[in-house]
Amino acid sequence: MKYAILPFTLIALCSNSVAAFAAGEKLRGETFCFPAKDVPKLVSELGEVKAERRDIVDVRLKPRFIIKDDGIWPDRFYLSKDGELVTEMPFSRETGAVPSFIEAASARPDTDICVDDPTRADRPYDDEGLYFEMGLAPLFKSTPGKHSLAELEEAAKDGKKFYKKMLPSALAIFMPDTDYFGIRMRDREAVPTAAAFSGDIENILELEPVNDMWVVSLDDIEDLDASYLVIGGGEYDLQPVPSPKTMRKFGMADAVEEE
Repeated sequence: MKYAILPFTLIALCSNSVAAFAAGEKLRGETFCFPAKDVPKLVSELGEVKAERRDIVDVRLKPRFIIKDDGIWPDRFYLSKDGELVTEMPFSRETGAVPSFIEAASARPDTDICVDDPTRADRPYDDEGLYFEMGLAPLFKSTPGKHSLAELEEAAKDGKKFYKKMLPSALAIFMPDTDYFGIRMRDREAVPTAAAFSGDIENILELEPVNDMWVVSLDDIEDLDASYLVIGGGEYDLQPVPSPKTMRKFGMADAVEEE
């Protein structure tokens, strides 16, 4: 289970998470833990993003487990201090939702967040078969299938503000531009389509797969002198992201390229 603070592995830049990525071949073990202290800090930092930056994109704090390996749910999720139980955090075994997570972790930042997951004990430390996300990705608030160029350009700028809030201040200045857009289909089996329209001319865009997203470039849309982007293929979430090259640099695309 990877602590998915960011929707891509730029979290590796964060000083509190470097140890996890440096662990290499270290195995997860039956119980996997990570510090709770970053949770209230991140929630507070994101709360400082100004309202005018939230009209197109915003975060949706919905902590949940996601099973990516067709395996089973973990046995237990809880807060622990010095090996002793502090707080149980029940989760849905249908949706993976953990409604008490943010409140519990914020109340006890001195603890570790732990999951008992013996079926994945022999996997590498950074295995993502069981994935935990807080919902910190800046997602488009509306996904009607059609997005104007002005909307996309504003989202690219605003998305970067959210990501910078998730990095230590000394590293935030190195946050790359988020002038690409990741399309994540809600039906994981679906494949999206994307087209940029210049007047009545439809220009089919090439989508680059990066993990569970398909990525399109804002530059490509602008170069076509397009006025809007149309996304098809089913219901989706859309988020501004750095370039695929940047995401690959931090390991985001490995799972796709190995399949």
